[in-house]
Amino acid sequence: MRSIIATILLIHLFLTTPCNNSERKSPMLTEKKYKEGFVESDEVKLQYLDWGGQGQVLVLICGLGDTPFLFEDLARQLSPHYRVIGYSRRDHGKSESKENKYDNATLVSDLKLLLDSLKIDKANLLGWSMGGNEITEFVSLYPDRVRKLIYFEAGYDLSDGGFAKLVGNIPKPYLPDSSSMKSLHNYREWYHRFWFGDVEWNDALEANLLSSVRVKNDGSIETIPNDDAFKSTLMEAMNYKRTYQKVHVPSLVIYSKPFFHPADNDPETIKLYDSIENNIVSPWRSANKRRIEEELKNVTILEAPNGTHTSFLFLSNDFLVKAIDSFLNEGT
Repeated sequence: MRSIIATILLIHLFLTTPCNNSERKSPMLTEKKYKEGFVESDEVKLQYLDWGGQGQVLVLICGLGDTPFLFEDLARQLSPHYRVIGYSRRDHGKSESKENKYDNATLVSDLKLLLDSLKIDKANLLGWSMGGNEITEFVSLYPDRVRKLIYFEAGYDLSDGGFAKLVGNIPKPYLPDSSSMKSLHNYREWYHRFWFGDVEWNDALEANLLSSVRVKNDGSIETIPNDDAFKSTLMEAMNYKRTYQKVHVPSLVIYSKPFFHPADNDPETIKLYDSIENNIVSPWRSANKRRIEEELKNVTILEAPNGTHTSFLFLSNDFLVKAIDSFLNEGT
């Protein structure tokens, strides 16, 4: 079980794994519309989902702790016009690695392995949350293999100190206790309240949840990736400083706000979350926007109309589909 005060706090800041309403049973997952496959080298085996489609390739990169199942609805809507592929980062989902290496250079090499193995010469890259690190570095190293970048609530440099300040101000009473890890049901309940309280439970959330936990014999759960892999990946992400000046392809940066949805409807809770948004997140977001405007050569910045860092994927779905489609087709 992960440390309540330190590790879990960090784990769930850029984790978009879901949780369920305590009175709602797990839904029956809809028919699969993707092909699951694996690519591998001597060091790593990567799980990927391919929704098919024709035209430009769009590769979806998850936030920390997640799997591409979370993109199910978005991928289905885009796949009629694009070949949409998502993959699980090493030691996430069904992906495996033989070495405990999680630095950004290694993660970028995994992305290259995916493209090489699937014989994709050039792609559009979408990175959610810390996935913004991988797409920034990949295009810096392999500019001829990237058409465009999409920073999907990923326009934050995790190394600039703002992230650490945000972590230190999350209200600890809203973090999970030991009972949250005793069953899959309890885990869903906590996640829904803390991260997705403004979203109805759905198949994409359930599929991502089931791919991000392991149920033990006693019914308790442990998360995938394991604690060591998660902590190492997160620490490496916080050590990576982005160099936007090396990005020369068109970029779309999508922000959402507020960052959090209040964990309950108590007036004091709402007041506390408003304070975090106004005094910590908003200045951090604004500083990152200014830097991106100054450093990215060809950038479009948009704000999703609804949802938080996690829930905007669902609550701003129509907006996101239209924005991505318009951006990818611009200039073609």
